[in-house]
Amino acid sequence: MANILVIDDNPANRETYADILEGDGHTVVTAPSGEEGLARLGGAAIDAVICDLRLPNLDGLATMELAHERHPGLPWILVTGHGNEETAVSAIKQGAFNYLTKPVDLGRLKAAVESAIRLAAANRENRQLRRELGYDEALARIVGTSSAVRQMKALIKQVAGTDATVLIDGESGTGKELVADAVHALSQRASRPYVKINTAAIPRELLESELFGHERGSFTGAVALKKGKFEAADGGTVFLDEIGEMPLDSQVKLLRVLQDGSFSRVGGNQALRADVRLVCATNRDLKAEVLASRFRMDLYYRLNVVNIRVPPLRERREDIPLLASAFVDRLNRKHHQEKTLSEGVLAQLRRQPWQGNIRELENAVERLFILAPGRVIDGDASTLPAMPEPPQHKAPASQDDAVQALVGLTLPEVEKRILLATLAHCGGNKSRAARMLAIGVKTLYRKLEEYGLGTGE
Repeated sequence: MANILVIDDNPANRETYADILEGDGHTVVTAPSGEEGLARLGGAAIDAVICDLRLPNLDGLATMELAHERHPGLPWILVTGHGNEETAVSAIKQGAFNYLTKPVDLGRLKAAVESAIRLAAANRENRQLRRELGYDEALARIVGTSSAVRQMKALIKQVAGTDATVLIDGESGTGKELVADAVHALSQRASRPYVKINTAAIPRELLESELFGHERGSFTGAVALKKGKFEAADGGTVFLDEIGEMPLDSQVKLLRVLQDGSFSRVGGNQALRADVRLVCATNRDLKAEVLASRFRMDLYYRLNVVNIRVPPLRERREDIPLLASAFVDRLNRKHHQEKTLSEGVLAQLRRQPWQGNIRELENAVERLFILAPGRVIDGDASTLPAMPEPPQHKAPASQDDAVQALVGLTLPEVEKRILLATLAHCGGNKSRAARMLAIGVKTLYRKLEEYGLGTGE
């Protein structure tokens, strides 16, 4: 049996429809207005809606249009007064499943509901099928059979079905964007907008406008109102790449969105809301950025609800032949050729350090492909240009070295660093950090406030 929502401002109509449908074994939820009907949709799994066309404040057509933004495919049966068939037919064109005229024939009502339920079931099956196909396609793009990749794919599947904020970290060139794509494709929001933003590629002074929009005249060049990416992605997913590059003032606004879902455009005072799932990626050590006061600690813990680490290529060398072959297949399709990699080249590729990870491997394979005169690619992979060695940062080797690293800092700065390091060590648990520092929790909160670090609570 199905769950039916009845929206009608007439209590007698609500009671009559409920009695009839519950007599057929359905569960009926009622609402006296369009606003309350939308609220009921957000709190229960509804299979079909019966809605009166004439409602106070928000009429039935407007209610249906708003609902379809969040619940596409949900069948609506609109009830209209006698003589308003033209309006009802117009509503069908705007997405209504069916309409009934008053006085409602209860037999037609039951038949319309049964048809709507069958449509809802078919829509669910189609969504499930698309989701399963999306699973295959999204995960197939992440090439590899190593244990590290299998564990990562299992975590993606587990996390994708939730609305949890995801932080993806890994070195440059490891494929973090593919992981973000898979999280969205496997989620319940897969049919909704998916907006990608490279934080590092947007000038600092324009980042807030890009994320949250701006009002006309809010700054030089703002000749018209502009909606931001969060508004554009309402109901879907926002992917913030290179989140570690975000300036501190923009981090404050992002934290507000995560806390209560609200934000305002640049130059505006109106509080706007957007229902988005946030996925972020970084190649920086955000804990180190927090300790260096370049990233807010409260934002870090908000973002790091679920962490997906993308392993570097050196930790999954058994995947190198699969990746290299996949790149050759793609190049063959592009250039209409049938080249293959020799076993000797594959062995050499497995031995390379690949400091630039998958991106470097892809570029190397393309170079070998282009330079190979015949169908078999058997060039010398060891002659490929290598990435420069990254600078090595020597960690303090002893307690004396650690103390020396603090020489020259002011006492407040030393205290601030110790507070942050202890909080990071305790995973953000303030009670545990206070005990470790031998101070009260109230004192810890006061000091965090004093240093402008915030509490995130």
